[in-house]
Amino acid sequence: MQLFEDLFARLTALVSSRRTRKTLAALLALTAIALALGPVLFPTGPPGEPTLVAARDLSPGTLLTPGDTKVIHIPAELRPAGALSGQSADRMLAGAARAGEPLTDVRLVSPSHGPPGTSTVPIRLADPGIAELLHPGTRVDVVAADPHQQRQLASAVTVVTVVTSGGESKARPNSAKGPLVLVAVPSEVATPLASAALDRPVTVTLR
Repeated sequence: MQLFEDLFARLTALVSSRRTRKTLAALLALTAIALALGPVLFPTGPPGEPTLVAARDLSPGTLLTPGDTKVIHIPAELRPAGALSGQSADRMLAGAARAGEPLTDVRLVSPSHGPPGTSTVPIRLADPGIAELLHPGTRVDVVAADPHQQRQLASAVTVVTVVTSGGESKARPNSAKGPLVLVAVPSEVATPLASAALDRPVTVTLR
């Protein structure tokens, strides 16, 4: 009985010592830090937001297929504005994309519509041969072809598609004569450009 009393007294003295109190205080502080950093060091939620990215290097005008893209998870704060979370059907790239690059709504166009905030304007070029150089996603400037009144009608617009006189897209041409070029332009430019293209011949310069 005396032995147990002696052990209890020694333990009591040990706990009450200044060094032990400091050790316990340090352990409690470390425990608090671990609890605070736990969600950061060991997240239990989703690894990030699903984001559509290019699976390989893609050229302008690519009609996207499931093999061209993939979905990865990235932190929400690193996602660009307008980033897509899944495959969009019947969409083409308005510009080149590197493998792993997030795809946003303004980077894609449909065969008949441009990116958000734009309107699609059909123009017929003064020189039909120039249309052979164009494809969906090509960036061009639209210029009045009148030698007495040369001026830029629209700058850095995107070709949505090229339609032949037979109504087929350039990818499946019916006739090479008189192609119609559909360009996506800012909505405020659409009406003046459409009006100008009706009154005078126009051409484009490639960017």
